[in-house]
Amino acid sequence: MQIRALTSQDAAAYQALRLESLRDHPTAYCTDHSEEAALELEAFALRLAASENSMTFGAWDEDRLVGIASLNRPTRLRQRFRATIAGMYVVPACRRQGVASELLAACIERARQQAGLEEVCLCITVGNEPARRAYEAFGFQADFIDPRYFKYEGRYYDLEWMRLLLC
Repeated sequence: MQIRALTSQDAAAYQALRLESLRDHPTAYCTDHSEEAALELEAFALRLAASENSMTFGAWDEDRLVGIASLNRPTRLRQRFRATIAGMYVVPACRRQGVASELLAACIERARQQAGLEEVCLCITVGNEPARRAYEAFGFQADFIDPRYFKYEGRYYDLEWMRLLLC
């Protein structure tokens, strides 16, 4: 398994995996599959373009992208002490093999390299215990529940925010 930062050259593989994650696990994400499916490949390439504020990591099993996670840092001066991990997904066939842990480690290592970054946050849908346990194993601590954060098929979902202090 190889973990590396994705580039715009990886846009097609990233787009396919991102759409798979949204289609197969709609209650794990705030973004609706239809929103991302409407985007052109170019939008995904732009998302992966080199930036000091955003980096998406991919887990590759030979030539197949099997996992993704993004680290995003706000551009607003008053929020630059924090980054957020988002869009974590590992294909079912590769789960429980440490892929998510390797992606998390890559995001956290990147965060530690950023001057002035003090913490990393992420959120999970309340009830997603496997993800919660994985994040806790990395030292993330529960911060707060954001009730009724999104609505899917007539039901509201709460998000739990978690935080890892870097210093």
